[in-house]
Amino acid sequence: MHLGIITCEILRKEVRALVQTAGVRDLYFVVPDAANSVTVVFYQRVIERFVQEFANEDVTIRTNTLPRIRKELEKRQLRDSVIVKVLELRMHDRPYDLRHEIEDGIMRMGAFVDLIVLGYGLCGSTEQELERMIAEAEVPVLIPRDKDGTILNNCIEIVLSRERVQELMAEEVGTFFMTPVGAALIKEPQVILKSTINIMAGKMKPYAVGDTKRVLQLMKNHYHRVVKIVNSEADERDKAYAETVKRFASKFNLEIKQEQGSENVLGDLLDANSNVKKISQVS
Repeated sequence: MHLGIITCEILRKEVRALVQTAGVRDLYFVVPDAANSVTVVFYQRVIERFVQEFANEDVTIRTNTLPRIRKELEKRQLRDSVIVKVLELRMHDRPYDLRHEIEDGIMRMGAFVDLIVLGYGLCGSTEQELERMIAEAEVPVLIPRDKDGTILNNCIEIVLSRERVQELMAEEVGTFFMTPVGAALIKEPQVILKSTINIMAGKMKPYAVGDTKRVLQLMKNHYHRVVKIVNSEADERDKAYAETVKRFASKFNLEIKQEQGSENVLGDLLDANSNVKKISQVS
């Protein structure tokens, strides 16, 4: 089976778990067709972080453009592979651009993979917009959903479930959620806040992100605790993660609550989907 993944880097650990579930050893990361010095450096850094995530896995990792990956698969006559397209962080701030990137990835990957998994929720798009893209795809496209089939909103619901997020918000409406990868990528309190402002206060316009005083006041007035999400024992032992959460809580005088999440949501999509089982049997 050739599996395509289009994802945000926030779900790095979930992508690793998905690759484990697929049982595939040849892993490709997509770089832009027309790369310049800036994009090359960006993708090198992203891929290096993914490589670290796979340090203890029996996988071979390569990088290339989508056309060249396709040619290499044909030349090597591989029957199984995983092709990962990682989109830049904070694209939920630009939903139109995010939808365009996802749609382009689905169209181009769909020409030679058997299945595509989206490492995204709605992230600023409407359910109708994403369902249309999924329905028009040439191959099956899986996206994290609630028990009733509704597409989940964001990465927080993907790792905790919509039901648990709603329970936590009912306990304390002023709750900020932090994930291990998110904290590792954006360590400073003010940067974390700016990077997630549209998730926390969706009605605020993008220019509000630069209004530091307004942002700080928003936190102090409306947020009372931070939920530290741990998906594994490694996350619990991660001193850098603990320190980032502690520093963030101290900055805004927030209570800290630890919550157990799961890295297996994307992998579970493979096990739960009958189309995948049929493809795997053919492969």
